[in-house]
Amino acid sequence: MLEKKHQEVFARLVGALSDRSLAVGDRVLPERDFARAWSVNMSTIRRAYRTLVLGGIVEKRIGSGTYLFQKPGAPWLERSINLVMPPSRGLAGDMEIEMVFRELAAQTGRKYRVIHPMPEDYGELLFSCQYFGLPTILGIDCEPKCLQPHPEFFVKLSEVAYQRGIPSVLCDDRAVMGMLVEHLREQGCRRIALLGTRSTRILQDYQRSFWQDALGDDYSEELFILSDVSEVRALSECAYEAVTQALRTMRFDGLIALVDDLAFGALAAIRNCGLRVPQDIGVASIGNTALARLANPSLTSVNPDMVGHFRAAIEMLDENHLHPDKLELVKFVSSELVVRESTTGRVTAP
Repeated sequence: MLEKKHQEVFARLVGALSDRSLAVGDRVLPERDFARAWSVNMSTIRRAYRTLVLGGIVEKRIGSGTYLFQKPGAPWLERSINLVMPPSRGLAGDMEIEMVFRELAAQTGRKYRVIHPMPEDYGELLFSCQYFGLPTILGIDCEPKCLQPHPEFFVKLSEVAYQRGIPSVLCDDRAVMGMLVEHLREQGCRRIALLGTRSTRILQDYQRSFWQDALGDDYSEELFILSDVSEVRALSECAYEAVTQALRTMRFDGLIALVDDLAFGALAAIRNCGLRVPQDIGVASIGNTALARLANPSLTSVNPDMVGHFRAAIEMLDENHLHPDKLELVKFVSSELVVRESTTGRVTAP
């Protein structure tokens, strides 16, 4: 929520941008001109502009000025669809998610933005999205209370938020884990480990429980391998250390990684420990990113159908806009197993 001293200036700016004489793509008056005309200090104007930029009403072009990106209160289908992603852009899965979103939005003719806000900007961004009623797909973690009182403008991507009243689009992770465990068993694997991160994310807890259910009597607590998350090292490096340490104390002949970045580090760790993939350990992952396709050996992976995720998310946003009193809270998207070299060739002929 905006501080009180900014609310009046913010509302006046919104009114100015709503003027019929101003069209999308037009250059907006500089901040200093508004400050001079309204006798307001520059810091107040800059703060109001910042909220408009975060919300995607205006966009700043370096060396050129500020331009109207979309009109406040435009018809629903003319409003930009926001995809909000973490500030770091290092994960292979995140980069492919963005690429799929851009392509699908362009195909459907919808205006769109991909945003990488810093965590300290989340509150102001989400306020702006609600204030202007912008359809927003969230690939970040944020408190459900930040999405109130208008959860109909949001869909959480690959996150179990529907139980807290926030619309969500998810893989059917129970089916995914069952599919991966069944495939590895068909390749002769019996001790199948799960590689995740030291995280409190609810989604990982669900994935872990589904893996445990799929293993049944073969489940052992030690088979759940956790890699530390580091801001200064790639996730694949953290996975390398975790798997190397695990192999010093136990043996497993199958491994499921929750993202391809983890699997990539696991492949390197297994080789460094003098073991072979897939002859000694079959490795599979969830993501089907470039890391999976180009790994050595190429990585068996689950394709989560991100096109299907985004189609479902946009459909949910459109439907919930029409019926905010009857929110659709969850859509599950089917996934496909893509079998490659990292699991095949383990079973020998009798």
